[in-house]
Amino acid sequence: MKKAVMQFTACCLAIGITFSGFGTVAFADNNMTLAGLSETDSVVTSGGAEGDTETEADKTTEAADSEADEVEEISGTAVDAEDDTADTNAAVAETETETEAVYDSSMNGEMAFAQCENYINVRADANADSEVVGKVYNNGSVTILGQLGDWYEVQSGNVTGYVSTDYFATGEEADEIANAVAYNVATVNSEALMIRSEASEDSESIGIAYSSDQLEVVAYEGDWMKVALEDGTYGYVNAWYVDYDTYYSTAETLEEEQERLDEEWLEYLAESEAEQERLDAEWLAYLAEQEAAEAAAAATYETEAATVYETEAATTYETEAAATYETEAVSSADVSAAESAVDEAYQAYLDAQEAADEATHQADEQLVYDTYDEAVEAYQEYLNAVAAADEAKYSAATTETEATTYETEAAVAETEAATYETEATTYETEATVAETEAATYETEATVAETEATVAETEAASTSTSSSTGQSIANYAVQFVGNPYVYGGTSLTNGADCSGFTQSVFANFGISIPRTAAAQASSGTSVSLSDIQAGDLLFYSDGSGISHVALYIGGGQVVHASTSSTGIIISSYNYRTPVCARRYWS
Repeated sequence: MKKAVMQFTACCLAIGITFSGFGTVAFADNNMTLAGLSETDSVVTSGGAEGDTETEADKTTEAADSEADEVEEISGTAVDAEDDTADTNAAVAETETETEAVYDSSMNGEMAFAQCENYINVRADANADSEVVGKVYNNGSVTILGQLGDWYEVQSGNVTGYVSTDYFATGEEADEIANAVAYNVATVNSEALMIRSEASEDSESIGIAYSSDQLEVVAYEGDWMKVALEDGTYGYVNAWYVDYDTYYSTAETLEEEQERLDEEWLEYLAESEAEQERLDAEWLAYLAEQEAAEAAAAATYETEAATVYETEAATTYETEAAATYETEAVSSADVSAAESAVDEAYQAYLDAQEAADEATHQADEQLVYDTYDEAVEAYQEYLNAVAAADEAKYSAATTETEATTYETEAAVAETEAATYETEATTYETEATVAETEAATYETEATVAETEATVAETEAASTSTSSSTGQSIANYAVQFVGNPYVYGGTSLTNGADCSGFTQSVFANFGISIPRTAAAQASSGTSVSLSDIQAGDLLFYSDGSGISHVALYIGGGQVVHASTSSTGIIISSYNYRTPVCARRYWS
């Protein structure tokens, strides 16, 4: 009974139940079990066995003693249970203290560099499930603000958040990376500075840099800096006449990353379009050249064919005409000879006839016969001469007909030659047109290339200008946390709002007025919907310009706010801006 009650009390204490005293406890039956008790520990409330000889007084005295002992034991058990509970709570508290991450600010201000294949996400909180607010690319720099467990709280560019410590180099390793990836810039602070071929005042001058010009420094050699020039060569400037600054790649907000990717995509599209236009122009020019070459070849062929035909026709005509002339000449001679023979034969006949008549008058019979035969023979010869003359005339007529035919054929040949000359002229004209079209395509190709070059130049100019504004913004945010001092212009020891912006721009060789009102009246006006990193935003107190802030992108500004907050980063519309100005384009 005592043991069961003690265990029950301990269980009640363990769950927060305490007792102020006890009365009579009754249970339903002997088999009931309590929390923390086994069946063998069941509580029995019936009396002793039959034949028990103890008197009622003894039973009463024994019951009182048992009850007193039970109360004492219960009280002791309660105290022990309370001690055990306190020990348990202390152990839990100690364990929670050991596992809870403690924010460590001992590394505040140290620089670290990302070491990864591509980029590391910057998160809003110190856990891998929190929102991504930016990205740091390989070898990108961050400034450590503190450490929470396995996470660094960092600030880089316009991004503030948490990154895993596993992916960042610090200490000596960071120093080595910084030396390797640093972008060092010398800003000329004199009116004009000679750039020399060697690190000596006696060396040749190879150029001149003017006030506020910035030169990339590739080496620092004593009193001289080796700088990279735009044409890819190197020179030296005296270090006493320049301001030396070191820049590192910083993180991007998701908005800045998207803007950069959009710009790169537009540049890619412009380049692709220009390249396609150039290829199209080259192809059209090639086709025009091919057409011109084919037309020229056809014209040459037709010209040569016409010339050959004309030459052959002329030669044939001349040959045939000469033959015809010779034939005609021969035929005329034959006709003349035949006619002379007729005349001679006729005269012989007359002479023979006259002889016959004279013989008749002489009455000489034999002479008559003889002269008669001669007259007959002479007459026959006359008839023969007439026949020969007729044949000669017929031959002459045939030759004349053939000559006319040849003349007709020669005229046809001349007509065909003229036709070929006309066709050749047509081909020459078409060739000239094709050449003109080819020249037009070449001109269009040149125009397309020029437009592409202009587009690339404008894109490069826009990119360069945008980069300048971002550089100004990146430079300004490194002074966050420094004090606000009315009338001050020191970026480290204190500045007011306009003194802060004036000193930031002065670092880039850009001179702007001293007061916010004056700054709002100069520079180039920019629509609030078109603001970019590096622009100045102005705020009014109702009576005029009362404050200026530097826009850093992502809907944020950096500004010397008040003496209690110093230089801080705020949302650009923490107050309603009334205008914007740009000084860096």
